[in-house]
Amino acid sequence: MKVVGFIGSPRAGGNTEHLVREILRGAREAGANTVEFVLNELAIRPCQGCDACKSVGRCRIQDDMQTLYDEILEADALVIGTPIYFWGPSAQTKAFLDRLYGIDVEGVREKLAGKRLLLACAFADADPHTADNTINMLRTGAEWFKMPFYEPVLAVASARGEVAGQPETMRRAYAAGRALASS
Repeated sequence: MKVVGFIGSPRAGGNTEHLVREILRGAREAGANTVEFVLNELAIRPCQGCDACKSVGRCRIQDDMQTLYDEILEADALVIGTPIYFWGPSAQTKAFLDRLYGIDVEGVREKLAGKRLLLACAFADADPHTADNTINMLRTGAEWFKMPFYEPVLAVASARGEVAGQPETMRRAYAAGRALASS
């Protein structure tokens, strides 16, 4: 079992990073091999809508997304973590998600079927519906790719790293990682 985590926050040491790392810790302790990527540290250009991927089977843009495609295709489960900015994912996460279009091609798309997907979101608003747009975006994508979509891990936290001081939230993140690797 290989679980790949994507941290979509630009804030090092932030709440999203803590959540994803705790999920991955739970997965490791359930026996999974884990790897993480901090999207803000990678060169990921936006999708250009050129449709070259439809003829060659992969996005033509030569950047760090090429490595991420390989990791995604080798993984058994994916963890996507993002803060919620203006009721949606961070720009780093959105660019990553948009570039999945580059492997949404016949002959490649089918390799995503059955891979597990878990979303982790941190946001400052106490209203849990703040994450609804992002949850729906990922759930719809998971359905399209025929990926089981696990119950999202949501955290209300604003100050950098605040979530690390929320034992119940961290317990839920850890348990989600164990479940992701054990199911």
